[in-house]
Amino acid sequence: MTTSTMPMPVEVSLRWGDVDSYGHVNNCEIVRIIEEARMRWLMSSGVFDGETAVVAAHEIGYLRPLRYSLDPVDVEVWTSNVRRSSFEFNFRILNSDRQVSVKAVSRMVMFDLEKQESYAIGPRLRGFLTAACGERL
Repeated sequence: MTTSTMPMPVEVSLRWGDVDSYGHVNNCEIVRIIEEARMRWLMSSGVFDGETAVVAAHEIGYLRPLRYSLDPVDVEVWTSNVRRSSFEFNFRILNSDRQVSVKAVSRMVMFDLEKQESYAIGPRLRGFLTAACGERL
């Protein structure tokens, strides 16, 4: 495994409706933000066409409130634990002061929707995931 020198930044816009009555982005919307970052990262790679990966688990740590801003939030994305049919995404969501507001890990499993079973990560996608591999949060 190679370790990337820097996580890939992905910008995700906040919506006013993401904010709850406490004045910060609601925890449910944090999952939407990491989903959006994950898909932008994967789809921009060009190696995910025709592939299907499903979420097996999320781990989310809320370190400080993420407040609404007109500017998009930066989500740092990298992978870890690339295995036969699964891998992890790691996320750090930065607030407008560039402080980490949220840390999250999503375990993904390659999944054949028709057969309802996992399948091995192909060589092209594996190469891409491995090149972006770093330490797990």
